[in-house]
Amino acid sequence: MPPVRRGLNDRVQLKALEAANQRASQQLRVAPSQAQATRPEATDSKATEPEPTEPGPLEAAEPEAPEVAASRQASLAASDPLEKARWAALVAAKAATIAFGIDALLHADSPRFAGKAMRVRAIGYLGAICIVPLAWRLLPDRGRFPRGLDTAVTIPLLLDAAGNGLGVYDDAHVDDIVHFANTAIAAGVAGALVAPQVDERWHAAVVATTLAISAEAVWEIMEYGAMRMGAHGMDLSYSDTMEDIIDSTLGAIVGGLFTLMRVPRSREDRKRVGWRSPLGA
Repeated sequence: MPPVRRGLNDRVQLKALEAANQRASQQLRVAPSQAQATRPEATDSKATEPEPTEPGPLEAAEPEAPEVAASRQASLAASDPLEKARWAALVAAKAATIAFGIDALLHADSPRFAGKAMRVRAIGYLGAICIVPLAWRLLPDRGRFPRGLDTAVTIPLLLDAAGNGLGVYDDAHVDDIVHFANTAIAAGVAGALVAPQVDERWHAAVVATTLAISAEAVWEIMEYGAMRMGAHGMDLSYSDTMEDIIDSTLGAIVGGLFTLMRVPRSREDRKRVGWRSPLGA
């Protein structure tokens, strides 16, 4: 073949090869777009996927931190009229007890207080109403203030102080109410303290009732000893002693039933809630 024709053939083949390369590159650029077009369901599923929304009022929310929950409960309690009334009643009961105690200190020699050792009782009134606030203040992990327990301790003190101050202690049988209330409170507190340590909650109720009755027996023995040593004005008699024991036994049983109803059945739950929950703390 002549050299001129061979050169022409080479140029024709080179142009044909370049044209083939250009078509191949164009096909490669078009292929991804075609592949995406052949999968419409994938893009449609992404396009129709619902966007996350805020949880509705009925959906479960994340648990609050203990500090946040306690602050929220405190703010709700502060705005509750019933809660305010309960606090006002407790403050009024304490103020009245203090007033009767001061009256007894200033007028201990008055005939209405004869033979009642009112100065000793008055000091007891003023000291006893501070027991729950001081004990709560000294606790390392105080939690909420046990208003229910503080009220239960204050009411018998108020009854005793008011009964003596108004001169109706014997006529109104205030002594019976005080014995009943004191042992009920003692049994309730003892049951709350013992409950996390025993296997069954009825064990705590039995222990609480027994301790309260035993405390009443010790009290009656102390009164008898004081009378034998020359204390006057106590008006002790067999009938009075038996009435006090009966009243205190009934109060101890009520305190035991309170323990049985208030503490959780499971020991694990009793350990978790501790003694504060049954006492409203």
